[in-house]
Amino acid sequence: MAGLQDTITHTIGPDMDPRSRVEAFLADYAAAHARVKPLFYPPDDEETTAGRHSAGPGGARKRSREGGEKRSEPDPFDAWSQALHAVEAAHRTERSWVKRVRGFSSESDYSPQTCKVERAEEYGNWARVRVARTGGRGWPIVEVVLRNDSRDWLIDRIDEYHEDPGQTLVPQELRDSWLHAPDGTAPYEDISLSPDADGPNPGALFHDGWSRVPVDTFELAEQVDEIEGPLWRQAIAEAQRRAQVLAVRVQTIGGFPHAGVFAVGDAGSGANMMYACALRVPPGDATAQALLATIETDTGSYERVAAVRVLLADAEAVHWRAAALLPGCGTAVGVDSGTAAIVDAAAYIRLTRRQWWNVWNPFPERRWEDMTMFDYGAGPIGVMTSSGWGDGTYAVYWGFDRDDRPVQLMIDYGVVREAVAPPLAQSQP
Repeated sequence: MAGLQDTITHTIGPDMDPRSRVEAFLADYAAAHARVKPLFYPPDDEETTAGRHSAGPGGARKRSREGGEKRSEPDPFDAWSQALHAVEAAHRTERSWVKRVRGFSSESDYSPQTCKVERAEEYGNWARVRVARTGGRGWPIVEVVLRNDSRDWLIDRIDEYHEDPGQTLVPQELRDSWLHAPDGTAPYEDISLSPDADGPNPGALFHDGWSRVPVDTFELAEQVDEIEGPLWRQAIAEAQRRAQVLAVRVQTIGGFPHAGVFAVGDAGSGANMMYACALRVPPGDATAQALLATIETDTGSYERVAAVRVLLADAEAVHWRAAALLPGCGTAVGVDSGTAAIVDAAAYIRLTRRQWWNVWNPFPERRWEDMTMFDYGAGPIGVMTSSGWGDGTYAVYWGFDRDDRPVQLMIDYGVVREAVAPPLAQSQP
């Protein structure tokens, strides 16, 4: 393994300009990949093909002369980690080094043959180099951000885009459908909060104390002969009584200004799964909060985001309506990235793809308690959190005060329902 690392020959020295640094990185990355590739794809391996493959952690296998299989030595992932670290130590800032190698492909991610530098822009001690990818793995546009510390240009970040990063998320011709929608909420009455059904009660979610988890009515229906009537109501009541109880607490995340129209949805989708709320409110400032539920496991406890809301006023929300979302007038958002957001629609639709990526890319590695302000560098325009148990469809609600003014907007991730008394063990002095 040491021999692999010793064979790396870096193509540059100090005091190089940004273009030269990126071109040298491409060459050294491809060379390191070529040296390690035989460990993952031995030349005599009958299963090696010319197509694109990825190997997972644990080591590649090669056939022995006797026809059996044995694990190759040295371990391929150890060798790739060392080779990649040597390249990054030569070309990148320390804070941008890859923390964990997740895979290896038969084709190099970066290579002079597939990645060509188009232009370099310098702004004092900061530079951006645009690279066009014409083949291999990854998206066609690569932007490399460099910093000049101690008179040496080093790569600080590499971002990839499918489309021009300078384009806005929402084209000009589609913005009217976001900002000039008719006012309104969902076209039906207030949400039913009947005590004999396990319906949502948004007003009971946010508090410091204890909440029960929702009843899985689909699972319960398999155990009960009827799904309505006295027997069903009795089964629901018993399931509620037996439901697990979780400790919950409210966490204030931050504040942001808004122009009166909010957008909600999957924060990892750009604009594809973000929707404008049809109800327009007076412009002002919003305070973002998350409800955190403590999950107990055999190895310990952790917190998971159970809901997120923005407060528009100090008044209490006394009744709730499902939020009408445009386009389509649905009342729930779909999530495919495990992350959802509530943002100021006017500010969000003006974001470029680069500005959106600057927010999304640094978001931590999807721990379930993740929450942050949606800030692309010019001040927050919303809030972003992990979405409960992950991907799914989640209801969006408006809360109204006694004068029928909207004072809260909430996404419920379905982790808990209403507040309950603490478990007996917790209530004892």
